[in-house]
Amino acid sequence: MKPRDAFEICHEIYAAARELVDQRLPTTQLQSSSKFLWRPDLHPRLVEYVADFALAGERALADSPDAGHIPGKGGSSWSSKSRRYGRKPLRASRLILFRMYFLGGAEYHAARHLLGISERTWADWADEIRDRVGRELLRKGIFPPAKYFREMTRR
Repeated sequence: MKPRDAFEICHEIYAAARELVDQRLPTTQLQSSSKFLWRPDLHPRLVEYVADFALAGERALADSPDAGHIPGKGGSSWSSKSRRYGRKPLRASRLILFRMYFLGGAEYHAARHLLGISERTWADWADEIRDRVGRELLRKGIFPPAKYFREMTRR
């Protein structure tokens, strides 16, 4: 399975799950949160899928070779070992795009205008996001979703 295809499938399920979760418990209206307390269950629920998808994306895009590196404190932001294994440095712009468009559901034109990027740049960044996050979804077992929802959660 290609990472992009895994991402597209998981994102479609994420969007549907997020819509259902928001209908039950709007994220901006927490006054009714007492009805939705966490209870242990043997199978992952939609809320957990939404959280796992978001965390996998954050991890894939924020994962830099020198995560603890502080700019201006000496050393390069990218080690020779990281270059050797083909890892890319942190790209905050991709993380912002992921949060705005893929997680937040912002409209394409509004998000592109807010980021101030061309259509070509948007396409390149979106492809990079799909690849990196797709690999993380495959690695963490979030894809295939049927298997994710059948397996028991870890205790």
